[in-house]
Amino acid sequence: MLVPGVRHGIRVPRSLVPILLGACAVIATVVAWAVVAPRPTGTDIALPGSSPSTDIRAIAYSTPGDDGLDHIYVRDAAPAASPRLVASIPHAPGIHLRGSASPIGDRLAILSVTSGTYASLAAVDLPSGQASTVPGTFDYLSPLVWSPDGKRVVVVQTETDSGTSVARVMEADIQDRSVRTIAEFRDAFAVAPVGFSVDGERTFIVVVDETGSNLWERRDGELKRLAELSPGRTRDWALSPGGSRLAFIDVLGTGSRTYIGRMLTIATGAISTQPSEGDQFGAAWQPSSPMPVFGGPGGALAMEDPGTEGAYVVPLDWAPTGEAWVATVIIPGTDRTIRATEVIELQTRSTREQVAVTPGSAFLGWVSDLDY
Repeated sequence: MLVPGVRHGIRVPRSLVPILLGACAVIATVVAWAVVAPRPTGTDIALPGSSPSTDIRAIAYSTPGDDGLDHIYVRDAAPAASPRLVASIPHAPGIHLRGSASPIGDRLAILSVTSGTYASLAAVDLPSGQASTVPGTFDYLSPLVWSPDGKRVVVVQTETDSGTSVARVMEADIQDRSVRTIAEFRDAFAVAPVGFSVDGERTFIVVVDETGSNLWERRDGELKRLAELSPGRTRDWALSPGGSRLAFIDVLGTGSRTYIGRMLTIATGAISTQPSEGDQFGAAWQPSSPMPVFGGPGGALAMEDPGTEGAYVVPLDWAPTGEAWVATVIIPGTDRTIRATEVIELQTRSTREQVAVTPGSAFLGWVSDLDY
């Protein structure tokens, strides 16, 4: 297991370099990290970053307490910064809140279950922690997608109508708490809103059904199928910050690899694949990077300590400055009877710091560095 204060190395395999070179002539090299205490590294991954002039320099996350509440904390991304409690939300036994920070970093959208099987949606303002509930019930596992202006959030509500599954993509206005249906899909295995175009006029939705996985666009009240992602199932979708590309994991049924990271260029429909020797899970975008970073045993971030055999890293989200990111380190159980350990970490090119180790903890996103 990972223990606070103990050094663990991570490297970026060279398998990421050819695809970066071929796509955009970006030169990448190996980067190493240590836990908490920084140390010089011989080389760093050289990817373009965004302007450091941003106020979004803090992270929001939740951890379960012994009081039947999920506690939401905000802390600065500086090493060893102290977290501050901003809100506490009740949860049903074993079902912990999920959430997403707005692009502006001034509030959180939270899905929580207190009873039954459906979740309620609430907006938590920062730094006050004041929560306002949106009318209706929604899918607990639904993605939460914010509009670029941080005024609307898209979520899925699934019901059964005469034996038919009906997934409604709902758009909630956070300010007036109104909710409207913007798309509806029947008999789908999964319906996942994945993001907006930069101007907020287009909503992108992935639908997985018996025809495979397809990307849809909702614009001016009309639905349009844009591209096929795969003839089979996909997962872990992540839209690029500019809304022009979609990273995802293609789930294959046979072969030495089952989970393969791919990227769709929305304008052309072209799909590219990152070379890897192992399974990939999760996808995230470093600011200004033309390519996504995939996690998993075959991902771009790999454990190299001998004491962490089988462990792998799944990046969750980069800071707007590109200088730090949050990831989950997954350490498989020693056998089938022991569940994997998941640790949420704040990482940079030279450091790693554990943020949350309690089962049921969740990273909620990057938020404004306000005076909490």
